[in-house]
Amino acid sequence: MVGSYLGDFVKGKQYQQYEPAVGEGILLHREIDRYTDVHPSFLQSKRRLSTHHGHYAGVIVDIFYDHLLAAHWPMYSDVPLPRFAQRVYSTLTQRRELMPPLARQVFGYMKEYDWLASYAHVEGVARTLSGMQRRARFPNRMGQATADLARHKHLYTLEFQEFFPQVQQHVTKFSSNDY
Repeated sequence: MVGSYLGDFVKGKQYQQYEPAVGEGILLHREIDRYTDVHPSFLQSKRRLSTHHGHYAGVIVDIFYDHLLAAHWPMYSDVPLPRFAQRVYSTLTQRRELMPPLARQVFGYMKEYDWLASYAHVEGVARTLSGMQRRARFPNRMGQATADLARHKHLYTLEFQEFFPQVQQHVTKFSSNDY
């Protein structure tokens, strides 16, 4: 779980500086990103946003898919989302010393604003995208992307429902070194 969180913050071979389980989590995070970036359903969702959001379309789809996972959480887990989120926050808090400074800073916001559970609601998605819009290096309209979500939610939902079981299978295969 800790390595999965650190996947966006630890670059190159830096994962080797961590204990093996954390390093494996970082590599798993990278593999999921790699798999996602070429998956036909994800690419279809991304194409729908590319005209208005260009370079940021993939990031927005990631957030949309996080929303769809949270919104349909009972289909994928017997553990209620708020309880799962608290377990994640507790685990990450206990291993905070492993986090690079930026990861520690982002985690503070993640926990304070309960990102994991808030993604179940469009308002949580809107808050996240607005924050990303402010922090992005290039001009963008990420803050308005929830209008795209509302307009095509049925299509994003179908694409996510096709994608998610396949990424779960891929993770299982990858994690068992059967890849």
